[in-house]
Amino acid sequence: MKKTNWLFIFLLLTGLILSGCSGDSESSGDGEKDGTVTLTFWNRYAELRGGLDTLIADFEKEHPGIKIEKQETPSDTAETQLRTALSEDKLPDLFTNTVQLSELIEVDAVKNLDEVFTDEVKAQFHDGTWFENGTTASGSVYSFPLASPRSKAMIMYYNKDVFDMLGLTEDDIPATWEEFSDVGKKIIELSDGAVSPLVWNNPGWANEQLVTMMATAISPETPWQENYKEGVPSLATQGKIETTKYLKGLLDDGIMAPQSVEVGLAEAEASFAIGQSAFLFSGDWVGRQLVVENEFKNWGVAPLPTKEGKPYYYQAGSEASGIMVNNKTEHWEEVKIFLEYCLENLHREVYVDTGAGIPAKKDVGGEPPFEQYTAIGELEEQLSIPVPKPGELNPATIQFDRDYKSKLEVGGIGDAIVGYMTGNIDDIEGELKKLDQAMNDAFLETLEENPDVSQEDYIYPNWEPFVPYTLDKYAELK
Repeated sequence: MKKTNWLFIFLLLTGLILSGCSGDSESSGDGEKDGTVTLTFWNRYAELRGGLDTLIADFEKEHPGIKIEKQETPSDTAETQLRTALSEDKLPDLFTNTVQLSELIEVDAVKNLDEVFTDEVKAQFHDGTWFENGTTASGSVYSFPLASPRSKAMIMYYNKDVFDMLGLTEDDIPATWEEFSDVGKKIIELSDGAVSPLVWNNPGWANEQLVTMMATAISPETPWQENYKEGVPSLATQGKIETTKYLKGLLDDGIMAPQSVEVGLAEAEASFAIGQSAFLFSGDWVGRQLVVENEFKNWGVAPLPTKEGKPYYYQAGSEASGIMVNNKTEHWEEVKIFLEYCLENLHREVYVDTGAGIPAKKDVGGEPPFEQYTAIGELEEQLSIPVPKPGELNPATIQFDRDYKSKLEVGGIGDAIVGYMTGNIDDIEGELKKLDQAMNDAFLETLEENPDVSQEDYIYPNWEPFVPYTLDKYAELK
């Protein structure tokens, strides 16, 4: 009896163990059973979706042992999602960034990519691609560069179908504010109010970007939020005040479509594509959106109109769009294979072949899907200009900027512009000056707390607006 019981127990336990092993094997993904490795990848750039899908499909055909599981993260929630993943230690293997590089390095979240980006490889990218707290930290690479640093400047799109319908020609394309207002009135008259001269959109970031760029034609010493001649934050420049008031005037006069203060960029693009408006202000990525998403090709591009037709510009390398790698990835060898594949193929397939923008890599080749791609690239090269970056001269300013801006309730002027456009703010000049004062107070207070940074770090006497600020210029100040 005892022998029978022990035998029964032995067989029962053996069966449970074998069953458990079998269960573990079945619960593992197919990838683990057949040796396939799956890499997780978060992408926040809507304009890259189609190109990335093609790139990933081609990569997986060539490397059947590696799969890329891509998840789209909408721009308005991407930063929150990334910060949540950081706090929970659940970063994907690869991700397009929304958080400053210095902050990610501080928590040991991103992998050094020098193994992939040798000096020879780095030389294949456009000048200005590699910069501190953007793509590099202390000279090492931490971000796979996507878009060219000489990109992201806003330009003016015009609808050729509308022009033809109303008897307008390219001679009617406005260069000044006055000309834009005049042609806007003409469009309303010729179309009997059926066509809005301009459609715009309401996100705060877009309004700040548009106003800041147009404003450089009036106040060129402030390319974004800092005046590099005086070494202070500058949110209430004459250019920004006048530009915001001009845009509000366009809305009040019916030249800007009334729905502009209610819709996002995608809705504005769709309105432009179907001929409800003659002009659209936006960035270089919109060419792809018009052609691919809206199936509309009959449009042209020109610089934005400015107060007196003077040139405007955008600070090159303002955003280091790129792919970063989780420092704790368990699949570095497979990630490296993917990144090396991307070096050979991504900029052509994802940027040039789709028209999504200007790639960071030089001499890419490819076949743009629309003829205006070259014209957009030429405009971006003209309008996106390198300006001083204090972090290149004194790396301590990178943490300093984070410290003083963390003291602010509002970090920019975008929401104030939207508030003024929608009628919720009456005195835009007073509001911008209030924001300007708060930023200056935080700046000066933090200077007193930080012995490693001085106001001199933000003053560049050898900088001339509209002239590219090259690396040799920093050496002159050391």
